[in-house]
Amino acid sequence: MKIFLATLAAVAISANPTPSADVLEPSVLNEVAHAISRAPTNAPPCTTQWRPTTNDVSATELAIRLVSTQRSDGRWLDGTNDVTQAALRLLRELER
Repeated sequence: MKIFLATLAAVAISANPTPSADVLEPSVLNEVAHAISRAPTNAPPCTTQWRPTTNDVSATELAIRLVSTQRSDGRWLDGTNDVTQAALRLLRELER
């Protein structure tokens, strides 16, 4: 009986699917929402389709990369170019 219950518990634990890296966890979603709220509303328009280096990067990794590169004034810079609007566009896509 004990072996049956142990086997049943092992099957139940292993049957839970592992979370996908393309689905943001609640804690990462919270950080994305916070980064969006910190961004300035008067950022200059970004005329390029800027994307950070994303060679096979999951949505979670991209969100963490964007949130961690946000400056203290709420902007994102690529060199001397202000890419805040493009970063916000990416974060809003990830938030969905």
